[in-house]
Amino acid sequence: MTKNTHKVNIPGYRIIRKVGEGGMSVVYLAYQESLKREVALKVMRPIITDEENVVRRFEQEAEIIAKLYHPNIVSIYEVGHIDDDILYYSMPYLQHGDLTAFAYNNDHELKKVMADICDGLAFAHTQGVVHRDIKPENILFDQFGHVQIADFGIALSTGRRRFTQENRIVGSIHYMSPEQAQSKHVDARSDIYGLGAILYEILTGDPVFDEDSDLSLMLAHVNNEVPQLPEHLSQWQAVIDKCLAKSPNHRYQNMAALKAAIESVNEEIRAPKKSFIKPIAVIAAMGILGVGAWFAWDQLQHNKTSVNQQVDVLKTPPVDERPVGQTKSQDQVDQLTGSTAEPVPEKDALPEVVNLLTAEQVAELVENAKKNIATKQLTTPRDDNALDQLLLLLSNLPNHQEGLSLLSDVMAGYYELVYQSVLKNDLNQAIQFAESVAEVRHRAILTNEQLLVFLEHNTELERSLLLGAIAEKVNLAKGRSNRNGAERLIGLVDAVMPGHEIIDELNASIESMPLPGQIIADKMGLRSVIVPPEINHSKGLIKYALAVSRAEISWQMFDQFVTDTGHEINRCKSAIGSNMIFSQRNYSKPGFRTAADMPVVCVTWQDANLFIEWYNKRSGENYRLPTILEWRHLIKLSDMKTPSCGSANLAGTEFPAEEENFKSYPCNDGFPFVAPYHAFDKNALGLIGFHGNVAEWLAGCQEMGKFKAIFNPEDQCESNPSAGYSWLSGKDDNGHVKQIKFDQAWSHIGFRLVKTL
Repeated sequence: MTKNTHKVNIPGYRIIRKVGEGGMSVVYLAYQESLKREVALKVMRPIITDEENVVRRFEQEAEIIAKLYHPNIVSIYEVGHIDDDILYYSMPYLQHGDLTAFAYNNDHELKKVMADICDGLAFAHTQGVVHRDIKPENILFDQFGHVQIADFGIALSTGRRRFTQENRIVGSIHYMSPEQAQSKHVDARSDIYGLGAILYEILTGDPVFDEDSDLSLMLAHVNNEVPQLPEHLSQWQAVIDKCLAKSPNHRYQNMAALKAAIESVNEEIRAPKKSFIKPIAVIAAMGILGVGAWFAWDQLQHNKTSVNQQVDVLKTPPVDERPVGQTKSQDQVDQLTGSTAEPVPEKDALPEVVNLLTAEQVAELVENAKKNIATKQLTTPRDDNALDQLLLLLSNLPNHQEGLSLLSDVMAGYYELVYQSVLKNDLNQAIQFAESVAEVRHRAILTNEQLLVFLEHNTELERSLLLGAIAEKVNLAKGRSNRNGAERLIGLVDAVMPGHEIIDELNASIESMPLPGQIIADKMGLRSVIVPPEINHSKGLIKYALAVSRAEISWQMFDQFVTDTGHEINRCKSAIGSNMIFSQRNYSKPGFRTAADMPVVCVTWQDANLFIEWYNKRSGENYRLPTILEWRHLIKLSDMKTPSCGSANLAGTEFPAEEENFKSYPCNDGFPFVAPYHAFDKNALGLIGFHGNVAEWLAGCQEMGKFKAIFNPEDQCESNPSAGYSWLSGKDDNGHVKQIKFDQAWSHIGFRLVKTL
């Protein structure tokens, strides 16, 4: 079907080189042009896109990863397909190695790595996802040394159809549980077995079982006894034995229990040794924008809290009582703080200060901050919030690891709330959350300038996701000519990440966009006003921009149409005067004076559409009548919902009313009939005559009943809509949409043109 030399071409990405491949897909290093960053692109091999189960597995992998939003699980930036032939998703490009390169030097470092893996898998399991292919090559590291679990290609998700054959053995054989080797039921405890096999290999440098053939290796997992560790590693034997129990019922029953067991191992210091398996395997991770299910702050913190409660490893950090100025190593800092969080890189370590807190005060601040985070009291109320507690703690103990981790959670939480609001198109809410981000940034800087650097490092994923979402929304706003919306989104970036380089790039990308209220003219001279989907934070009723003719079509322009086409002139009706059959009213003689700079009236709905067809051919444009929704959109964004006396041409005291109960306005605007364009001011949108002078035809056709159609075969519709105020609108006229009988022309109805941008 497709040759192996097939060149991948995905819009928005520039392929640099291939960095990995498997039976189902190829991973490329690529450059994402919109955000100017390197990403990993996982692309399904075109040669197998016609194999339904394989395609569905690839799609399911992306769907599973998309819902696993966790600091220790690789995320997806974007999922897409090109012409149903190329399926792909993009991910962060992680180039800092995987677990195969991890050098076991001491139990303290190993426990931290294993704890991170447990946290990531625990979260996946709470979401009903079993990895089923845990191996060192699938456990990556980011630039800060944090664990990132990757490759959920054969993961099993609760409630999903299985796209691997029921009796097929899936997984990497060296880390395969006995039940996987026998194609039996697999659950989260299979991942515990796989992690135990990895732990054994890290400790010894050798796999648990190493046989001559795959079949012998699988049988070893099923039948052979777990090897004993060397004496100097005996502190790990109980953990290894329980992880690698043949029966799932005899293993740790969840990742939280395994993490607790790992953290309780007595630590031994060992001499450095080489990495335990093979060269670094280059793999990449993932992240989504508009596709899949992302978890909000509430859900994210709920899952973190539940795992921590199961482990029950909360510790009270003791206070450093060393003399002021005496330095300490990072390991000593960790021991002082009792932290299991990731350490600050040495180059970013915060300077020591005089600590004025007692051990009890430190413990109380940490506990109060946790409670505040659990109840979402992040920056408010004033005297009881997580930010106050943590900044007081860190102003005394700048390198307190748990405090730094909790402060990162606060910042990441607000980034997540901004991100979710952007995805929901709730920009007002996003701006409110952005103000909280700005507060955290500002107060962090006041506490310690290096603290903000640390926070930016620890929230890189959340920041990247937010930037990606905003960039996509800006592009969407550009496509809809919604400059106001694009500018607000760019302002949002400036609020949460002041001075970020993407701000200038996004501003440059919208420079050519038309401004709200800008006047544009076509080659025939018709002038139109740009009306966006929203103005001054007020949302309209449509999601695209319109070019709306500044005024109704003039008598002069319609007369040119009649002259050029020989269009048959229709008689028209009037709400005043005689409507006898021999009445000669028409567009040129409507019963009152007309002029070139006045709107044309006495035209039918069909006349308006025939004019538009003629005008579009001559101008090369694509004008039409506005829809009812678009009309209401223009009303909503204008500054005048109901016209006031003297602000528009309405029926005032000058109106020649013939009805005794007619309620005219108590003013004289000087125009009993149609007024010239210049007689009244434009509205807030820049439109002339929108709230008076003449009503206007709208797009739409109320179909004729079958019985009426028999007797009126030439009529297209039974009626058509018109709306708006006119020179004969008194106080009782609400300007709402009215249905006018098909083929009728009236002396108070004209028309205006619009086109979609």
